[in-house]
Amino acid sequence: HYRWTILAAMGDFLDAGAIVAGAVSTIYWISVFHLTSLLLGIIAAFSPNAFAAFVGSIIAGPLGDKYGRKTIYMYDLLAYFVGTVLMAAAVNYVMLLVGYIITGIAVGLDVPTSWSLIAEYAPRYRRGFLMAFTNVMWYIGPIVMLLLGIALEPYGALTFRVVFGVLAAVAIITWLLRRGLIESPRWGLVVGKTDVVESALKQLGEQAPQANVQQPQQQPQYKYKWSDIFKYKKGLAFIIPIYIFWGVPAGTFGFFLPYFFKDIGFTTTTMAYVGDILWFITAIIGVVAVYMTLSDKVDRNLMYAVAAAICALSFAVPIFLPFSILWVALFNVIGFGFGHGMWLWPQTRVWSVELFPTEVRNSAQGFAWSWMRFALGVWSLVVPTIISIIGYKAVAAVATTFFILNVIIGYLYGPKSQGKSLEEVLRDFYGGKIP
Repeated sequence: HYRWTILAAMGDFLDAGAIVAGAVSTIYWISVFHLTSLLLGIIAAFSPNAFAAFVGSIIAGPLGDKYGRKTIYMYDLLAYFVGTVLMAAAVNYVMLLVGYIITGIAVGLDVPTSWSLIAEYAPRYRRGFLMAFTNVMWYIGPIVMLLLGIALEPYGALTFRVVFGVLAAVAIITWLLRRGLIESPRWGLVVGKTDVVESALKQLGEQAPQANVQQPQQQPQYKYKWSDIFKYKKGLAFIIPIYIFWGVPAGTFGFFLPYFFKDIGFTTTTMAYVGDILWFITAIIGVVAVYMTLSDKVDRNLMYAVAAAICALSFAVPIFLPFSILWVALFNVIGFGFGHGMWLWPQTRVWSVELFPTEVRNSAQGFAWSWMRFALGVWSLVVPTIISIIGYKAVAAVATTFFILNVIIGYLYGPKSQGKSLEEVLRDFYGGKIP
């Protein structure tokens, strides 16, 4: 289970790594390619952080449900490799933008598929724990990119070429290692491919009872229809808003935080990167110390509300006090990092895979996740302009509002899913009968 999970979770390493590699590179792109606020907003909007990932996740959902989770893994990281190589070799803005779009589409293909796969083989009492590895990898990727940025700062614009070159190398190595990854056993049962189940059990050193293996052959094989995701409107109505309300502030930090730090007087690039690393480290502490320990045991709704409230408070202070005051910036960064790491972000991921059946889990999750990246794309277009005209307090006000909404929606409407199988969560959430 650990090996499968780490290989699947590498999609998150590459996702956040690509986003933060862009953040590391922003300072150099501005000088090398003479970017205006508008051009910077465009590349942020069409990055893996936003519109490009939106497109990829829309494509990945149907393919993963129709042809299998592992089918996506056969090709998506090859596209990622091509995109990052283009960025590393970019000699003009257009080449840079095209490479980032290809990279982002690949990210959109990979990430929702990885979450579906992990959820579908995870034991019910360890699903939260195993899913949290995707969060840890999502934080480690940026830390690696930021440390590279610090080490390479003396080399100037070469920095952005090296960080994207490293991502290209990691992508191709991950693609090779994933050749031995299993297909989802639940997906195999749904489409009647019992050899998929047997292969998974063989890797675990177990033997499937014959009755269990034969059972799917006695049932009608599911015929995939993308529109079936709308049978689960309640799940979509819950998960899409909380994705957006978390994703817009987090994506803003992921791409623009070094830009914010430089803008408020962190006089060196290294100082800006250290501030960003602090955000990711506090998030890792939250995931490991709180979520991985408690997620499968305690009331998930209450803990989600507490985490969202911590995030809201962390952004409320910079509304009234300048972000340029060091303790205000640190309070915002550490509070947001620990708050969303300890519960909000990992629990959003877990709920997103629990609220839809195996037949359409990838499609529904890709559809829901894509709207977060779409909203972030629209927002990213205007962030540099908002900062230049109004200042950081406008960003803080939007984030505070969003996290207050997360407190309300997550606590009141989130499924109480700890310790339940995926099928049990579905039955309870939809009132005793799966649509």
